[in-house]
Amino acid sequence: MNTGYRKQRSLPTMGKWGKYKKKYNTKWEDQPGIKDWIARVPNDDTKVMCRYCHCRLRAHNHDLQRHAKTSKHRSFAGPKASAPFESSPVSGPSTYSGMSSFNIPNVLHPTAVQEAVKQWLLEDTPSFDYAGFVVGDLEETAVIMCKSPGVLAGVPFVEAVFHELECWVQWKYREGAELYDVPCEVATVSGRARRILLGERLALNILARASGVANKARQFAQIATNHHWHGEIAGSRKTTPGFRMVEKYALMIGGVSTHRYDLSSMIMLKDNHIWTAGSITKAVHDARRVGGFSTKIEVECRSVPEATEAALAGAEIVMLDNFEAQAAKEAASNLKDLFPQLIIEVSGGVTEQNIAQLFSPFINVISSSTLTQGYPVVDYSLKILKAGHDPRNPTVTTIQRLSMESIDPSHTLNHSVADAVSVMNILSGEASASRDGDHTQGLVQGERGQDLETTTVTIITTTEDNVMDGGEQGHT
Repeated sequence: MNTGYRKQRSLPTMGKWGKYKKKYNTKWEDQPGIKDWIARVPNDDTKVMCRYCHCRLRAHNHDLQRHAKTSKHRSFAGPKASAPFESSPVSGPSTYSGMSSFNIPNVLHPTAVQEAVKQWLLEDTPSFDYAGFVVGDLEETAVIMCKSPGVLAGVPFVEAVFHELECWVQWKYREGAELYDVPCEVATVSGRARRILLGERLALNILARASGVANKARQFAQIATNHHWHGEIAGSRKTTPGFRMVEKYALMIGGVSTHRYDLSSMIMLKDNHIWTAGSITKAVHDARRVGGFSTKIEVECRSVPEATEAALAGAEIVMLDNFEAQAAKEAASNLKDLFPQLIIEVSGGVTEQNIAQLFSPFINVISSSTLTQGYPVVDYSLKILKAGHDPRNPTVTTIQRLSMESIDPSHTLNHSVADAVSVMNILSGEASASRDGDHTQGLVQGERGQDLETTTVTIITTTEDNVMDGGEQGHT
């Protein structure tokens, strides 16, 4: 029956932000901590896309900041997930433009990194984590300090270490940053105490070695830039077994080429191959049969005639091995006249001191094994932040001398048996424990051989059961 009354449709309740909508702000594209992952949503200025998480967010600065701190975002984003990075006139993002280090982590296979990290962690703790028992599972924050100048490298591997241990890292510098104002805080690590310490040494080893390689590579690259040489500086296959992925990655962070990654990456015929095969031509032809058109062939040569034979046989690259600088440049010039498309590499005894002598428009590549064999490491440390303790761990310059009279053994009554034993060891020094429990005095040898009288301390501990039984004392 029609009563003339029309029921009105209820309106949806307006939330806090229902009255108005924020819109995409182009300033976010330059804002540290956001610019690396933010993207526009087509035809909708009220939303923002996260390129790492593939999700849509409300176009509001608070929402973006909150999203950047989530564990999901940090997991997908890796080292770029940090809050705003710090920089200074001395330390900070590198001005070196030979290679953009910000996108280099994309070259790493995530499964390869994850599996390597798992193996390294098991190598460092194959059974029980005894020291972890001491610190337990309390939530803590630690700081990673850089204590010697260098180029920050190894970030994705450190991220993977702590991610495996359910911790997360917040970086204060981008990978590739030149850290010269040291000591400085590079990152903070948050998580359970024993898990942070499980990854401590592995993470520091990775940073120290990766940063050492990157720093060495950056120095070589800078020399080439200063001399306006436009060829490529490359590493070699002389890497640490089990650590090649990190060292090759660090070369790219430093701004040089990796050279071939392994024996399968390119066919390189060296003197042993050629001597065994019988000739350069036969070696190249046999290699081409199995390598096909998709694999380049490089031949190690000791003269222009050898390099000529290699080029005529079909090699794309010749390496002039152990040539003096002037001889290498003359040989390269001659070969480029004959074979303009031939790639010419020079190798053998190349160091920072002599590499500039090899710069020539006829030389395409200069490789050096010192990039992965002769690098000094960069010094890092990790310290859990606690009030009253300096994470910089300054050098001890003075000591407070103690005498036997200043130590009161009675304080051990309030500590555990382990603490009591430790105090007893301090009191007795290097003395051998007396085998006869009735003796209360003993003699030990001093620094100059004189007999010193010591007192054997009997440490008494009281347990709840002893108290209940009438206060009987147990001896430790």
